Amino acid sequence: TIGNPIEQAQALIDSGNAEEAYNLLKPFQAGLEGEPAFDYVFGLAALDTGRTVQAIFALERVVDAFPEHGPARAELAKAYLTLGETDDAKKEFQKVKEMGDMPPEARQTIDRYLSGIELFHDRTRLSFRPWIQLGMGYDTNINGATDEKTLTIPIAPGLPFALGGTQNSPILSGSLGMSISKPVNTEIGLSAFGSAQIGDRHTTHENDFTSHTGSGRAGFRLEREKHNFSLAADASMLRLDAGGLARADRKTAGVTAEWQYAATERDQISAFFQFSAMRNPHQSIRDVNRGMLGLNYGHAFIDIPGTPIFFASVFAGIEDERVNSNADHFGRNLFGARVGLSYQISERQTAFGAFTYQRSLYETGDPIFLVRRHDAFFDLSLGYRFQFDEHLSISPTIVFNDNDSNILTNDYDRIEMMITARYDF
Repeated sequence: TIGNPIEQAQALIDSGNAEEAYNLLKPFQAGLEGEPAFDYVFGLAALDTGRTVQAIFALERVVDAFPEHGPARAELAKAYLTLGETDDAKKEFQKVKEMGDMPPEARQTIDRYLSGIELFHDRTRLSFRPWIQLGMGYDTNINGATDEKTLTIPIAPGLPFALGGTQNSPILSGSLGMSISKPVNTEIGLSAFGSAQIGDRHTTHENDFTSHTGSGRAGFRLEREKHNFSLAADASMLRLDAGGLARADRKTAGVTAEWQYAATERDQISAFFQFSAMRNPHQSIRDVNRGMLGLNYGHAFIDIPGTPIFFASVFAGIEDERVNSNADHFGRNLFGARVGLSYQISERQTAFGAFTYQRSLYETGDPIFLVRRHDAFFDLSLGYRFQFDEHLSISPTIVFNDNDSNILTNDYDRIEMMITARYDF
């Protein structure tokens, strides 16, 4: 009967004897070609034995007859990938993902194929990815102020000073940006990359704290087997509406060097060094040069449902004041650590969180408070992302900041709650 050779061939493929399965089915090809059951098993046997073109013809007939045949479409994607037809492979893998329920292991495998295709495209062709993001939320302390109402300072003992206290406001935000990469020399793995973005954060109740930002980056990346080296120039600016339309309240420019090493398919290690010049055009006494270095580690628990990803980093740096000895109290040494975790709840849902601790020790005594400032900064962020499709995602987040300082005016805490929609074109 027709079913017997097909069933026998499938059993041979399952036991690792694809060549024998192909030889069994080949004599039936002229009579059974076009029958989806035959084409599927024959396509599997052809693909597993290196007869990729024959496999594509057979599997294309299956998906033409049954567009929702997920296994056939996945095998067709693999066949396209074998021939280097990465665009067709990507399209087929994405169609499989859109079909609905499938075993978590199969979904993880497809995600790895898609990630590999994206990396290949980044290394071999011009890649341009624009995006736009809109958000709304609430900030309990938009001015980063202490909640104390009065203070006394050592240089004026006995004279209490009134403080404005914390101010809160609903937040509306918007930003847009793009990233771009272009291979320079594929033989040695050299590529150029860049990114840019602009954004606004509108505080509806206190317009003076509305901020406008812009940033850009451009550099080169060298990939050698498990190693990835990058060198980039960075620049950014910040303007507050309290400063007027014609001024930038802070400008930063610098360079960043990074090394990444994929130790295993689960583990990644990286190290970075960054130098930046931070300038305050209308408060030049606060100008500093910053040097930072750090070490990062990430681990993917690929054997656990949801593929939790853990990451941790340690960092240290110095900010050196530029003006003169009158500005020594703006210089500081800093160090800290960060840990985080992400968890894929389902195909479209991801939960994530991170905790950061940073310690800052300033160089000399503050000229007003007559003590050497030291801060301990804590940041806890929690979030959830729902991915509607490959383009649109929605993310509610909550961030808690606490800066413990021995100088009252720098001691504060704040909570920011946001919901953000992002569209990647």
